[in-house]
Amino acid sequence: MGKGASAPFFCFPLGHNGPMELLWLGMLGAALLAYYLERRRKEQEAGVVLSFSGGYVLRKRGIPYRLSGQDGFSPLFRLVWLRRETAEGRTLKDIALAAHEAAHALRFARGERWAWVAYHVLILRWMLLGSGLTLSFLLNPAAIGVLALAFGVGLLFIPEEEATSAEALLILREEGLGEGELEQARRLLEAYGQSYWLVPLVALALLGGQATGE
Repeated sequence: MGKGASAPFFCFPLGHNGPMELLWLGMLGAALLAYYLERRRKEQEAGVVLSFSGGYVLRKRGIPYRLSGQDGFSPLFRLVWLRRETAEGRTLKDIALAAHEAAHALRFARGERWAWVAYHVLILRWMLLGSGLTLSFLLNPAAIGVLALAFGVGLLFIPEEEATSAEALLILREEGLGEGELEQARRLLEAYGQSYWLVPLVALALLGGQATGE
């Protein structure tokens, strides 16, 4: 098949440098696998059961939340979404995740600068992703640049995530967790935070490979 428009737009190109490109893909895959395994290990370490639930952390601070399929904070609705496991669970993992989302809500309510930046970056990112995917369906080469920008701006979440995790640890300390438990929570939140730079970098690498192979 030549370079006609009928080629799948997002197939990673394998040209005359195919073996090197396969090696690069293998390295990216190995990095993602290593991240996943390390995160799973830290999740298991944070399996100690405490005397209260993740939902309690939010209710105590008057933060509204709803059950959902994933954990997150919606600045648009001023609402925290929690999985049932997180809301009702009593493991250190569940409570640390709930405290992290609570910290997001508290920081946004206070008008913290990076919380404000993250909110607007989120809107911009969804706009870019929507535009990039639309262009990709139209087989427009500009899609690569737009999607690369969408993943690139995701790196701007990192300062807010780091500040939020630090505040989550303060919340956990207020709830009476010991130093050992706080350290486990810190390592767990740090592992989750790594996805905010790992995923964009992997996506940018793949999009860069697509661009150079056009």
